[in-house]
Amino acid sequence: MGRAIIDDLHAPGSGSATLWLRPALSAGAAPAADCGGCLASASGPKCRAHVTGEACAQPQMAGPRDQLQQVMRELNRVVVDPDAGRGIVDLQWVRALRIEDGEAELTLSFAPLCGPGKALSESAFQTLRRLLPDTDVYVRHTA
Repeated sequence: MGRAIIDDLHAPGSGSATLWLRPALSAGAAPAADCGGCLASASGPKCRAHVTGEACAQPQMAGPRDQLQQVMRELNRVVVDPDAGRGIVDLQWVRALRIEDGEAELTLSFAPLCGPGKALSESAFQTLRRLLPDTDVYVRHTA
């Protein structure tokens, strides 16, 4: 898999946005139609999980766009799996990131006790604390 990029699904200029991660294309790769996670509506794209109750196809992020992008870039640079040699964003281990109302909540898709999971979780937590010093930070796991 290549690097991850962020898609903004809401109108520009808003203070907060819902953003979706999707893998970036490798050089020469043809783009996929889409992830299949969004449904069209008159008010804009809607997450399939919210409309149909199906599992969400892509990680979701909520909060100020610039801040989300900064945090995701730094998580990918700093929180690197020692076995794969790649960041947790590129490995698609980030399921969600929410930065709102003095709180930051990061949801990861690996168990904190599997392999390097504890060290990766702690590194992610410390990265968020460093970037968001006046924010309550929570790191959760889906596994």
